Amino acid sequence: MYLLSIDIGSTTIKSAVFDLEGNLVSIGRRKTEVFHKEENSARYAFWMPDNIWKQVCKAVQESLNKISDIKLIKSVTVTGFACDGVPLDKEGNCLYPFISWHDTRCVEQIEWLEKNVDLEEIYNINGQKPWIHNTILRNIWVKKHLPDVYRKIYKWLLIEDYVNYKLCGVMATDYSLASTTLVFDLKSLNWSEKLFDIFGINMNIYPQPKPSGTLIGTISASAARETGLAFGTPVVIGGLDGLCGVYATAGDQRENLVGVVGTYEHYHKCVDSPILNKKGLDSSIICQAHVIKDKYGVYGVAVSSGVLEWFKDVFCADEERQAKRIKKNIWEILMKKAGNSRIGSNGVFMLPDIFGSACPVQDNFSRGVFLGMSSTSKKEDFIRAVIEGLNYKGFELYDAIKNYTRSTGEKVIITGGATRNEFWMQLKADMLGMVIEVPQLEEATPLGAAMIGGIGIGVYKNFEDAFKKVKRDIKTYFPDGKNHEIYVKHYKDVYKKIYPSCKKINTYISRNLSW
Repeated sequence: MYLLSIDIGSTTIKSAVFDLEGNLVSIGRRKTEVFHKEENSARYAFWMPDNIWKQVCKAVQESLNKISDIKLIKSVTVTGFACDGVPLDKEGNCLYPFISWHDTRCVEQIEWLEKNVDLEEIYNINGQKPWIHNTILRNIWVKKHLPDVYRKIYKWLLIEDYVNYKLCGVMATDYSLASTTLVFDLKSLNWSEKLFDIFGINMNIYPQPKPSGTLIGTISASAARETGLAFGTPVVIGGLDGLCGVYATAGDQRENLVGVVGTYEHYHKCVDSPILNKKGLDSSIICQAHVIKDKYGVYGVAVSSGVLEWFKDVFCADEERQAKRIKKNIWEILMKKAGNSRIGSNGVFMLPDIFGSACPVQDNFSRGVFLGMSSTSKKEDFIRAVIEGLNYKGFELYDAIKNYTRSTGEKVIITGGATRNEFWMQLKADMLGMVIEVPQLEEATPLGAAMIGGIGIGVYKNFEDAFKKVKRDIKTYFPDGKNHEIYVKHYKDVYKKIYPSCKKINTYISRNLSW
């Protein structure tokens, strides 16, 4: 008996098959492709619906190649990233592509909100400070700039919900993903009429929210043909990728914060009721419904390995050619080079805000900064500076969530793709000055979704039972006390001063010189 999950990631779409003890049996992967298009002198970023579905089908087909009987797959569950949605008409036709999180078109909507709406009122209902990627802001943008499209909208589906619709023909969402739209009421666990009225958007274009683990349908005949899955296989609604990964990694961890380090970096606290106050709003801390029944997640977010990917793509063509020539992983080569630079990157620092800043300071106009370069600076210093800059940002995030939730844990539990990078994890332990535990789970995020699928079809009694039945080995990183002291000094004396020192000039550049 197996459980299959589909993980829509920002760089890779995965289809993973697990047994009931959480062992990875098979996996298929396809690239998540970002498309860019010029519209009215602006350059926008999209995910194309047909492309997403095609890549999902190919990933599922690949994951089924090693399965002797497709009827051994007992459930299908989808997880993925937040906010990005697609408008459909009554026949299920896509009216406009998914607006990608790479796209910054909704700055005008954020500026309007800040001038005209009480942000604390929104936060006290939804648990988020508005940011340019919230789904409702895309709705407002479409209503203003594409009124013909807006008038035809029957439902606006998030990317996971669209995949579920293609799998089983049902339009629905879950509480955790609904939370990311900015119009979900955390206390009633339903759409907020008040917030929809504030934004001037028809509430009926959003699908019915349901708890993660709800059986919503079965694989349709057409989806069976396209994916290779058995007709009639149960489809269980999953949830937000970060929360699925946190659940698989640590369950409803009460003492210690749980980190996810991948394209984004998060630090999570699982709580019994929403924490909603002005301090959270001012620090851009997110509170949302968890995938775990009757729980809430409190966390902060920053782009993480996405920055490192950008650096690799722009500056490391030589290393990529070397990796292909000697058949080595590019990250092994880059980390070895970074190791040749000393702590502090020989005076080179990076503010890793190339996608703006989210938490604990939300600033859509912030930009990336390298400083401290000299004539002796080498590429290895820049590589290490990126990693250290991301770790400074992670330290800032961790500290914000720890203080906000009054956590007293003495260790950090971390999951995500970046945990395979031992050099990075050791530097992170040194930066935090804390023990880092990395459960050795293969593909924690899709595993969490698969576990939720198992709960939905009854092979696990509940969330606690599923967590206990999955086996975990732990890899531990111990901090170097001397390095920690150096990093804390650099953090206070240099890193924390970069953002305020560059704020005005970065705002000017973003407003006047960016395209």
